Amino acid sequence: MGKKHVLVIGPDGIPSFTIGILQPLSYLKSRGVCRFTVKSDHEVTDETLAAADFVVFFRTTRAEAYRHLETANNLGKRTIYVIDDHFLAMPVTTDTGRIMQNPELRNVCVKFLKNASIVKVASEFFARHLQVHFAPKSVVCFPGSVDFSILERVERRESDGSVVIGYAGGRKEAAFAPVIRALRKIKDKYGDGVRFEFYGFEPPGANRLPGVRHHKYIAEYRKFLRELYRAGWDIGLAPLESALYHDCKTNNKYREYAACRIPGVYSDSPAYRDWVKPGQTGLLVDNTVDGWFEGIARLVEDAALRERIREQAEREAREQFSVQTCANRWQELLLHD
Repeated sequence: MGKKHVLVIGPDGIPSFTIGILQPLSYLKSRGVCRFTVKSDHEVTDETLAAADFVVFFRTTRAEAYRHLETANNLGKRTIYVIDDHFLAMPVTTDTGRIMQNPELRNVCVKFLKNASIVKVASEFFARHLQVHFAPKSVVCFPGSVDFSILERVERRESDGSVVIGYAGGRKEAAFAPVIRALRKIKDKYGDGVRFEFYGFEPPGANRLPGVRHHKYIAEYRKFLRELYRAGWDIGLAPLESALYHDCKTNNKYREYAACRIPGVYSDSPAYRDWVKPGQTGLLVDNTVDGWFEGIARLVEDAALRERIREQAEREAREQFSVQTCANRWQELLLHD
């Protein structure tokens, strides 16, 4: 029973919990480094906190959770606030953004940022922003993980001869406005040589693209990742708006596309700029119709470039984003004595 005990407080049913918390901590548990328990706010007691060595607060702005942080701090525990979104900069056009206009929630979020022993993020831009504007005690930054064992024995769909351009993810209506116009130009230029697929969010106007296919959102992460790999896209799209909230985002799409051997075209945004090597592991483009058209057209026309990006991006993903790599960072940067 000498293993360090990690108590995790927060929602455990979302993909970011799986890739950022569950996978690396499960790996460390299997290696005898630590044991961990996941509880919701109302399940935590003072005794629970006293029994832990490290207390991780995941994506929460609840007052009850902050009271647990105060107790843990008073007990001399290391408290770690893990966030992968800038809650205070969320657009009011989203449900969560409207909720985060509540002054109490915003105040709790600021107190977490200022009073946790460590704030853990997955974006260097976000880390620098927090250091300048909120002065946390300590900020640690590293990305989430990809469990490559999920993709073992998954076969990619055979090509039908056309270049398949796809997107898998959540709502990004504003970010997709220039992309959809660029895709219309791509279809006009290449005709039946290209087709489009959307998993989850289907941008406005996408249903008017000839040859488009839409698939429902897959909530279960392992199933989603297998299906993304199986899709075998030739080009993956990853647009982001130019705004503070989106600038603080993680490199999630790069991790997923690279792991699934999908050459990506990415907004030239801080989320991707720190990771994508242009022409080697993906393409970075301006958020304009011409920027997206030129980037996509370049990959449509250059099959050899798509193959080089596919190989190099997957190799880098296995080096940078494996569960073992992420777990080692947890051990070295967060769970050390």
